[in-house]
Amino acid sequence: MDIDGVWIRARGITARGPEGNAFENVHLHVEPGALAVITGAAGTGRTSLLLALAGRMRVITGDLVVSGHVLPGESRAVRRLVRPARLRPGCELERSHRVSEAVTERRMISGVRAEHIADALALVGLAPYRRALVRELHPADRLLFEIALAAATAPAGLVVDDADAGLPPASRHRVWSALRGVAATGTTVLASATDPPSKEYEVCHLPARPHHRRHGSRV
Repeated sequence: MDIDGVWIRARGITARGPEGNAFENVHLHVEPGALAVITGAAGTGRTSLLLALAGRMRVITGDLVVSGHVLPGESRAVRRLVRPARLRPGCELERSHRVSEAVTERRMISGVRAEHIADALALVGLAPYRRALVRELHPADRLLFEIALAAATAPAGLVVDDADAGLPPASRHRVWSALRGVAATGTTVLASATDPPSKEYEVCHLPARPHHRRHGSRV
């Protein structure tokens, strides 16, 4: 698989949420085929930044360009390039589905072929029992399954939220190894985590934000 990954240039970008700025004044450069990690404690805007980089949340200040597409004006084009494997809340596999049902649904929605899904599962080192319910999978296996289903479509960019949430060290190592494998195909991988996995990744650390009032708060 030879994929042309997206590149990202962000300078001083800020996005607003219901309680004030979700993140502010973020600078980020990501090269094609890189594995970039957004780190920070809960509430620092990691998910919001992933949404913005994927063209799914509007930035209100700063400059954001994804593979030549200027955001927020060209967000539709960016959404075609950058696909979510998992974004919380709202973009996760239905836990009551069986593995086979999740595969069938992905094939119907995206048109991806069965052999491409098989290749993606092999890439992340996963061979799930097809009759198992998604909720029965180990948390690391569930995440790897989500990554494989998204990677099977050969996206230029892939977004993975909470890559280390609730996982012991050995499972975190599996996930980061799998994401490295996806990036090695050329796909640019954007992942969020509480802690940076190591110094070998491009890391953007989001600092804790001050508390804001809901209505008319100054930021």
